[in-house]
This record gives sequence, C-alpha cells and structure tokens, in this order.
Amino acid sequence: MSKKARPFTTVFKPRIDALPGGIQVVADVVPFVESCAIGIWIKAGTRDEPKGRAGVAHFVEHTSFRRTRSRTSRQIAREFENVGAYANAYTTKEETCYYVRTLSEYIPAVIRTLTDVVLWPTFEVSDVEKERGIIAEEIRAYEDEIEEFIFDESELQLFGQHPLGLPIVGTSQSINSITAPDVKEFHHKHYHTGSIIVTVSGNVDVDEFIALTSDFLSSANRGRKSMRRSTPPALAPSEHIIRKPIQQAHLLWHTRTNGFSSRDRFALILLNVILGDGMTSRINQRFRETKGLAYNVYSHLQLFFDVGMFGVYAGVDEKKVDRSRLIIEHEIDALGKNGVRPAELRRAKEQVRAGKIMSLESLSSRMTMLGKGMLDAGDPEDPFDTIQQLESVSVDEINSIASQVCNPAGWSRCLVLPGKM
Repeated sequence: MSKKARPFTTVFKPRIDALPGGIQVVADVVPFVESCAIGIWIKAGTRDEPKGRAGVAHFVEHTSFRRTRSRTSRQIAREFENVGAYANAYTTKEETCYYVRTLSEYIPAVIRTLTDVVLWPTFEVSDVEKERGIIAEEIRAYEDEIEEFIFDESELQLFGQHPLGLPIVGTSQSINSITAPDVKEFHHKHYHTGSIIVTVSGNVDVDEFIALTSDFLSSANRGRKSMRRSTPPALAPSEHIIRKPIQQAHLLWHTRTNGFSSRDRFALILLNVILGDGMTSRINQRFRETKGLAYNVYSHLQLFFDVGMFGVYAGVDEKKVDRSRLIIEHEIDALGKNGVRPAELRRAKEQVRAGKIMSLESLSSRMTMLGKGMLDAGDPEDPFDTIQQLESVSVDEINSIASQVCNPAGWSRCLVLPGKM
C-alpha cells in the first residue's frame, strides 16, 4: 500500500459526544464545503419486527413524514424545501435512517423539522391507510423489477421465515394486517434514547450542533436498547424456479456466510471483488468479455451483523440458461478449489482502497460511515483502518475462506424464467 501522505480532503477524525439522555452525536467536520449531511439513525429494522407484522418498520418510516404533533406532511415538505434541503429516509434489515442534505446555514431549521418527524409522528388512522396504499404499490413495483424481486426471493430461500428472510417492504398479506396501533407500538418500542444516534458530516460548528440536538431531542422517550435478535437457522441448499411473463431469464446462485462481526468479512469483501465486482472480475470476464452472454452480471455480498449472503446474479436470454448455469458453477468451483492469484488479490485490494478513499469526497458517504459504524461496531468506521485490515489479508487467508464458501454443492439457486405464472 502507498505510504504517501493523505491529502487534506481525506482527513477523517469524527468527534463523539453523548447528550444528557444518552443519545450519541457523531460529528465529522469538513471545513472546505458549504453544506452538510445529517442522519438520525435508529437501531431497529425489519429483523426486530414482531411475528406476523413484516414491513412494520418500513411502515413507521413512511408514515412518520405524514403528520407530527405540530406539522402536516405539506408543512414538513415546505420547511425542508423552503431552504433547498433534501430529506428522505430508508429502512434496512437492521436499522432505519432519516437523513437530510442541506446548506450549513440552515442546519437549525432542518434539525428542528427532522427531529419532529423522527420523534413525534402521530400515526393517524387515515394517514396509515393512505400509506398502506402507497406501500402496496411499492410492493408491486418490486415484483415488476425482477432484479429486485429475485434478491428478495433468495433471502427467503436462504433464511426462511426468519425476519432476515422477509422483504423489507413486507408482503401484501402482512401490510394489509398492520394497523395504526401496530405502527405506534413499534415506534414507541424502538424510537428512544437508547436506540438513537445522530451523525453529521460537513461544514458544521460541533458545539452549536450539539446544543441544537440536545435542545430538540431532550424530549425523546428514555430507554435502553435491549437487542434480542436471533440468528436464522441453517437451511439445506435448494433450487427455486419461478415463472413470470418477462423477456429475460434471471439467475441467482447464493450461499450463507459469516457476518459483519466476523474477521472473515475482510476476506469476503475481497473475494466478492475477485469473483464478480468489476470489469476484470472472473464472472464478468467469462460472461461478457469471453462468451457475450449477459449485459448485467455480478457477484454480491450482503453482511448482516451475525450472518451474510454471498451470491452471483446474471440476466440472460432464456436459451442461454443452461450455459450460464455451467459457467457460474465452474467459476464458483474453481475459486474454491484453486483459490486466487496474488495479482488478483493485489488488484482487489487496490479497488477497495480506491473506493474507500473516493467515498470520503461524498458527505453522504461520510455521514453513513459514522452511523453504520456506530450501530455495527460502537465506533465510526475508520476507512483507513479498514484499508489496513484489507491489506493484511494474505493469499492463504483468502484461499482458506474461498475453500469454505465456494463449493457449488452448498449454494442454493433461484431462477426467474419467462413463462406463465
């Protein structure tokens, strides 16, 4: 790895403070910009949902923007857009994030509105019913977007009815059963001082930001996060074929791995790059450059805290499914049996290193490093430490992981093929 001094633009020294109620605030000062990215993170996602209420975490996130104790949805939108700010939110399997991009001069205004959205939504029955219709359309949109749909199906195949196996948006059946009291209960249980982290990256006066957040979050419900998450049981490999009225066949080979909390994650990240993340990756070279079989083909690594999913996706002509299957299985098998070449590993390390450093030029990415790091590890991710950890992965170490993970007999297969349902 290069020993050159880091340029000023990649300085990353976040400051962590705790508010009187226990909420942690993490600030990353970038003085040479005129804006900032702010996130309010909740350590609760779809794996924390009660049985039979799949999608309620996402329901909370959506409906929070509908109405608060003091603002309507129109007022919320106007208060952000009157100062040129962009606000949104998203839900994952393990957390929820409400975020805003704004000019630094308007931080007080956007924090006031954003904290109101997070802490004090009212979840009126009429608003829940409106949002139910919107989420139902979102589910239909996912089902029409086959590349999204097949990954949802693969997680169900890999993790079963465990919360990690269910779609973030829920199912049509679960969404129809969720009531306004269900939404309120999930919010009350998880949106409290023990679960909230605030992050900011950009041109910010940290002391002023701490004072603002302390003021606006002082009324948050007190609580301590009690994580009762279970790891999904291991399921036998299987093949799942779905027919839909589509033009292209979609293939996804996938297997279970260790999760973010494992040291294996560094080798897995590099293994993913070598197998199918980039133009020189094995899968891309075989499918696109050598055989001309696919426009969209790649490998994918998803790391939850305690378990992960490693997969290979390809969209191909239905007539080329059998050839594509053989190539996928051959490349997985070759990686497991023969390992990686030193040149491949060096190239993968440089790809990840470059991506990490370039991401520091995005305020949203920096802010996300703060929040995800705090939720996953209790500290903001230090991208330069991550680079060092990746650099330390040896050929022997990555080959050991490859031999454990890359056995085609242990991979499940999900295929969505053209045809009648």
